[in-house]
Amino acid sequence: MKLDIKNHEHNYCGKHHNISYLEYRKKGSGHLLVTLSGFNGREIEKAPAKYNYMRTLADININKLFIKDEIADIPVYYMGSEGTSYYLEDVCRLIEEKLMEMNVEKEQLIIAGSSKGGTGALLIGFKLGAGHIIAGANQLDVGSYLDSLNEELSHLLLTKVAGKITENTVKEVDQKFREHLLVDMIESQLYFHAGNRDNHYHKHMRTMLDHFDMHKILYDLELRHYAGHENVKYYFPEFFTRKVREIISLPFIEHPEVTKKTDGTRIRIRTANDHESVDWAIYVYRKDGETIKILYGTEEFHTVPVELKEILSIKVFLRVHGEKKQVKEFQIS
Repeated sequence: MKLDIKNHEHNYCGKHHNISYLEYRKKGSGHLLVTLSGFNGREIEKAPAKYNYMRTLADININKLFIKDEIADIPVYYMGSEGTSYYLEDVCRLIEEKLMEMNVEKEQLIIAGSSKGGTGALLIGFKLGAGHIIAGANQLDVGSYLDSLNEELSHLLLTKVAGKITENTVKEVDQKFREHLLVDMIESQLYFHAGNRDNHYHKHMRTMLDHFDMHKILYDLELRHYAGHENVKYYFPEFFTRKVREIISLPFIEHPEVTKKTDGTRIRIRTANDHESVDWAIYVYRKDGETIKILYGTEEFHTVPVELKEILSIKVFLRVHGEKKQVKEFQIS
């Protein structure tokens, strides 16, 4: 494992911070999986952060990043130090650059982690508009959680994240994370795991999920029968890998081929992971404001009576078993 890390570790020089990460590329993969780290148990000693779930994901052959969470060997919940959000911003820039390099759409971006890593996955996933977010036993009120740890560790972490300790620090940190996590509307697909007797589920996740329910935000929740936050590591990996495999097997829209023809413009629609119950509709937006609509079907090629230079964009609606699963607009000119 140490040799593997040595061969794949890189350093990203962000606008504010240097970020250590592992990168694995898979030729032909249309997905990027970003995995974030929880606590390593030795934070009080300022032991370097560790990469999580490397062995768990070893047999999943897609593009992968593993990103650390530390500033001067102290974790900052993928948010930032001194009351800032600079680490979050730099991690998002790193991921955006990798998406471009790997030619992966944000709809095929999967961000995941458990505990602190799960909180980070939600922070980053919401900010980027990731297609899929997988979180296990994450925290919501990070200030309150850090305040519940032993005094020395609590002081170290809260001071790093907030910059200073006052009578309002815990509430301020809680509010900062709530502002990022209690969103009213998202397009990301959400997958949560928790133990029904883990107090993180009752103290943190339930409040967040109730908020999502109120705003009609859909999510997938696996609630297993176990107690103790320390047991997440025994149950989350199976859920994690199962969900990743499900996600990467889903059909999705690839960039259409658009070709100039004597009788108009030919559009070729392609989907990855073809399924017999998949169909699609196409809207062709003209520069003059008119729209040509092609209703749901499975024809790969369509010719529309409009010159290529007159097309502004093409929107494709993908259905699986009659349920709309993806809408993607492609700019033409």
